[in-house]
Amino acid sequence: MTSKTHTSAAVGYPHEAKSPDGAITKPHRETTTKRFHNDKLMIMTLLIASVITFLIYTLPDWVFIEIPTRDIIHVLLNILRIENYLIPTTDPSTIIPESLRGGSFPFLEATVQTPGIRIPYADPLPDGDYWIVKACTGMQAGGLLIAIIMVTEAPWIAKIRASLAFFIALFIGNALRITFHLWCVYILITQFHMDPQEAFYWAHDVSSKIIGFFGTIFFAFVIEKIGPVPIIDQFADWLDWMWWRLITIKAKIVGIWS
Repeated sequence: MTSKTHTSAAVGYPHEAKSPDGAITKPHRETTTKRFHNDKLMIMTLLIASVITFLIYTLPDWVFIEIPTRDIIHVLLNILRIENYLIPTTDPSTIIPESLRGGSFPFLEATVQTPGIRIPYADPLPDGDYWIVKACTGMQAGGLLIAIIMVTEAPWIAKIRASLAFFIALFIGNALRITFHLWCVYILITQFHMDPQEAFYWAHDVSSKIIGFFGTIFFAFVIEKIGPVPIIDQFADWLDWMWWRLITIKAKIVGIWS
C-alpha cells in the first residue's frame, strides 16, 4: 500500500530539516490528506476506468489486429519449421464455424472475417484449425491497463507515450505468446501423441493463465518506466480506499452494538 506525503525543510534536501546552527536533524514529515480518503475521487476513477475498459474491448471487432497477429504467427511457425496455412481462404469451408463465433454485439468474439491458421498433422489425425478471435488480441487486459493509464494522475503526454509503448509491446508479446502455444500443441501431438483437445488445453488454456499473470506485471513495468505513469500507485489507492472504507464501516457497526 502506498500513501502520499510531502516533506518540508529549511534548506537543502527536502527530506531533512536543519536546526539554526546548520546541523541536520531527524526528518520531518507532514502527512497530507491521502487520496484514498476521497470517496468521490475513488468512485469516479473506478467508474471511468470500468467504462473505458468495457468500451475498448467491446466496441471494435479487433479484426484489424487479429489479421496482422495471425500473419506474424504464420511467419514464426515457418521459422520453427512447422507447416501451416492461412485461413480463411477463398474456400468457404475455411470460414470460422458458427459454433465458435459465440456471443452477440457487443460481446461478439468472432465473425466470418476472423483469421486463423491451419496446421496439418500426419494421418489419421485431422488438420488443426486455430482461430485468432478477439480474446486472442490481449485487449481484455489491454483495455484494463489503458483505462488505468487514463485515470492515473500524470501529464497527458506521458499517458499517450505509455499507451503507445504498451500497445506495441502487447502486440509483439501477444504474437510471440500465441506462437509458443501453437508450437507446444504441435509438439504434444506429434512427439508425445497427446489427444489434440487435451494438448490444446494444456498448451493454451493452462499456460495462458501463467503467461498472462507475468505478462501483466511486465506490461505494468513498461507503463511505469516509459510513461512514466504510476498505475501501480493508482491501483494501490483503490485497494487502500476499499480497505479503509471496510475498517470505518466495521468501526461504525461495533460502535452501534457496543
